[in-house]
Amino acid sequence: MRRLPGDGNGREPVPPPVQPQLSRRVIGSQMVPLVTQIRSYELITPLFGGGVEPGETDPVTVIRGPEIRGQLRFWWRACRGGRFNGDLAAMKEAEDELWGAASTERKPMPSQVEIMISIEQSGESKHPFEVVAGLVDGRKDQPKPKVKANEIVAPAYAAFPLQPSEKEMRAGGIGMQTKTVRTKVCFTLKITYPEKRREEVEAALWAWETFGGIGARTRRGFGASKLVSVDGKPVTPSRANEVEAKIRKGLQKHVVSGTWPASVPHLSLNPRMKVTGRRSDPIAAWEYLVKCLRDFRQSRYPGASPRQPGRSQWPEPDEIRRLTDRRCDRHARSLSTVRKFPRAAFGLPIVFHFKDEKIGDPYDTILQGRDYERLASPLILRPLACADGAVGLAVVLEGTGVTVLPDSLILRKKEEVDISWPVEAAIEAQEAQELSPLNGIPDVLQAFLKKL
Repeated sequence: MRRLPGDGNGREPVPPPVQPQLSRRVIGSQMVPLVTQIRSYELITPLFGGGVEPGETDPVTVIRGPEIRGQLRFWWRACRGGRFNGDLAAMKEAEDELWGAASTERKPMPSQVEIMISIEQSGESKHPFEVVAGLVDGRKDQPKPKVKANEIVAPAYAAFPLQPSEKEMRAGGIGMQTKTVRTKVCFTLKITYPEKRREEVEAALWAWETFGGIGARTRRGFGASKLVSVDGKPVTPSRANEVEAKIRKGLQKHVVSGTWPASVPHLSLNPRMKVTGRRSDPIAAWEYLVKCLRDFRQSRYPGASPRQPGRSQWPEPDEIRRLTDRRCDRHARSLSTVRKFPRAAFGLPIVFHFKDEKIGDPYDTILQGRDYERLASPLILRPLACADGAVGLAVVLEGTGVTVLPDSLILRKKEEVDISWPVEAAIEAQEAQELSPLNGIPDVLQAFLKKL
C-alpha cells in the first residue's frame, strides 16, 4: 500500500478539517439566512497566558474558539445590555439565546454564533524577565539571583505577574527559566451567525477589536489585536489623528442608550476616554500608557537621590500606619490627613509592602472587598495600530469598580485573615485638593486620564 507523503520531518500529514459553507440554518422552527465572515488578525502586543499552566502560553493551541466566544459575550453585554432596562434576568436570557448556554433535554441552548479559529502563525516565545547575577553588598564574589526586565518584550510594570518570586529565584538560581509570552501571533476567525443578528454580532466584534484582546491582562494591553482583512479584503487602518473620531462614531453606532443591570461593566456613549498622540509603533504607544500609569500610581515626593525615592504622595501608607499602629522612626510624621484608599479605583486586590518592616513599619497588608477578593480594573489601556504608527487608548468602563461598591472594602493582614479594618476609597472634593496626584479631581481615574 502506498504511503502518504510526510512533511519531511518524519511526521504524517494531518488532513484539513471539513468546514462546510452554510447559507441557511433552522433556528427554532424557521429556516433563517446566515452570514459568514473570515476575519484575519495579528497581535500587536504579546499574548499572556492561555495555556495549561497558569500564566503560560500554549504553543500548540495558542488561541481557542471558546476564548473568543467569551470575549464576544462580554463585549455584547457592554454594548447591548442597556436595552433591558436594568433587568439582569432578561439580559441573561437574551445573551444565552445568542451565544449559547448549558443545554438540557427540555431546553436546548446551542449558540447561534459559530466560531472557528485557524492559527496562521503561532509566534515566538519570549521572556519578559530573566534572572541574572546580582551583587551582595557590592561584592562580585558573592552573586545572588536578581530579576532583570526585558522592556523590549513588554513593559515590566504591566508584566509584573510574570516576574519570579524571591522563593522561586532562590530555588532556580541564576539563569532559571522564567515564564514566557508569545509575540508575532496571527490567526483567522471564521464566524457564522443569523442575518437578523448582524447588528448585535457586529457590535460585539467592533468593541472587542477596539477595546479588548486575547489571553490574560488584556486591560493592561496584553493580547491587543489588529484587524488585517475581512473576507480577503485588506482593512486600511485610520491615521492617528482620525482614531478618536472613529471610536466615537463606533460608540454611537453600536452602543445602545438605556439602563444596564447593576454591576455589569459597559461602554458609554460619552465615555471617560483619552487617545494619546502618535507613536512610532504599537509597543511604543503601549510603553507610554504603562509608564504614565506607573508614574501616577507611584507618585512620590522628591527623595535624597534616584536610588532613594521619597515618600508616597498617596494617603494609603500613612493610613495603614495609623490602623496597624506601626511606624518606623523615619516615618514618624504623617504626610497626609486623608484617611482613604483612593487607588482602589484601579482594581483589587492591592498588596501593600513596606520595605522598612524590620525597623518598625507595618507588615504586609491586602486591600480587598469585604465579600469578595478581586475586583477587575475598570480602566482599559491598549495600543491601536494606525496607518502612520500607533496611538494609545485609555477608556473607563462604567458600571464597575469601587464607585459601585463604596462601603464594602477592608484592609487585612496578609498572613492573618481574621485581622482586618473597614476602610473607604471614595474621595471628597476637599480631600482631592489635598492630594497632589489628583490635582483637585475627586474622580481618580479621570485625574489619571487628564495626565495622559
